[in-house]
Amino acid sequence: MQPATDRPKLAVITGLPLFWSESRPQDAPIVTVLRTRFTVIAMDDPSQLKPLRAQRLLLAQPRALTPAQLVTIDGWVRDGGTALVLADPLLRWPSDLPLGDRRRAPSVSLLGPLLDHWGLAPSGVMEETEVRHFLPDGQLITLSGAQRSSDALLRRQRIGKGAVLLLGDADPLDDRLWLADPVYPLDPRHWVADTPALVVQWLGGASIPGDRRWMRDAQDVTRAFRWALLGGTIWAIMGAMLLGRERLGSIPGTKGEDGGGKGNKSG
Repeated sequence: MQPATDRPKLAVITGLPLFWSESRPQDAPIVTVLRTRFTVIAMDDPSQLKPLRAQRLLLAQPRALTPAQLVTIDGWVRDGGTALVLADPLLRWPSDLPLGDRRRAPSVSLLGPLLDHWGLAPSGVMEETEVRHFLPDGQLITLSGAQRSSDALLRRQRIGKGAVLLLGDADPLDDRLWLADPVYPLDPRHWVADTPALVVQWLGGASIPGDRRWMRDAQDVTRAFRWALLGGTIWAIMGAMLLGRERLGSIPGTKGEDGGGKGNKSG
């Protein structure tokens, strides 16, 4: 995956371990991908949004923000900012930290007042289990304990001159739900979902190319198995035919040896 040449500034405010591994500074795989499309700025205080001229904001399951900080985010959006908000009603992101440790991400979203102000109060049904969700264009995202409004995965709302996109789940950023091998986050061949490409797309960054095709259900698996079995059978038959010809050609007196055929005699 080639990095984009023109990278807008992306501010990230989060309580998730995206910039540390709960023991030391370390980018999570999703951040490694985002850095190829954005100039990523990790921040704790929203008051830095305007001075740093951030053009995008990823607000992912942040710790409690003061009313003044929520007002600052609201003002930044209304002035033309774009925010992707991940507000999880039941975070399932695994952690080795003990319960009550302040370094743990909030288990529930603390953005209620801001979402209410934007007319995006949580509603709809919460999916209790891990779900593979296919978008209309075929892209795949794996959800875990997500809150969805009707059939909509992502809620969009114009706020002043800006826009807010709300996803009722923060767990998809966990690389265990989209990456087969954490050593290769930049190689889409190791992805098991389109989550990084979707996050980049929702934030308005340069797209991540790639023709990723996913099996949707058991029927897809059965169909793929049948085609594989058919292809293997054809190759086996062709191999048996070629092997038979080679064996026939190696028998003395048969056509193909010394240029003669059956019954060919010298003298």
